[in-house]
Amino acid sequence: MKQRSRRIAEAVVLTLALALFWVACVSTLRWHELLLGLGAVVLSVTSCLFVVGTLPLQFKPKLREIAQIWRLPAYVVIDLAHITRVLILDFAGRRAPSLFRSAPWGPVENNGRDTAKRALAVAYTTISPNCIVVGIDCGRKQILFHQLKKSPVSTMTRNLGAGGGR
Repeated sequence: MKQRSRRIAEAVVLTLALALFWVACVSTLRWHELLLGLGAVVLSVTSCLFVVGTLPLQFKPKLREIAQIWRLPAYVVIDLAHITRVLILDFAGRRAPSLFRSAPWGPVENNGRDTAKRALAVAYTTISPNCIVVGIDCGRKQILFHQLKKSPVSTMTRNLGAGGGR
């Protein structure tokens, strides 16, 4: 019964979120727009619930792990400054070193929590323009990433499971 109540709550929240998103995108409250939006929302929610119900998804992040995204705007601004400097130096004839780096990585188990940490670390870290995560090698317990300007592993990525960088 608990699982059913949770699924109903998820469906209601998803339906409301998608409906509000539809109204925000069309920015009108005309009946034909609302009916079309209702159809799109019902189709989307039905598809999402079907996929979640049939696939063995293992993505169980905690709120504090998702909340690490608050650090991202500052990292993007700082990395844009780094990339601009690298570009200016490149135009001046000084090529930037291509740095392929790795750092220790802790969460390597095949459970929902560690899978969520890996997915969030890859997504959040790669958004910033100076760092692209190539992958996480669970066998060697390493996160592999590429940078144009060497900088330490971000606090955000460390909070999700990375150690110091090499």
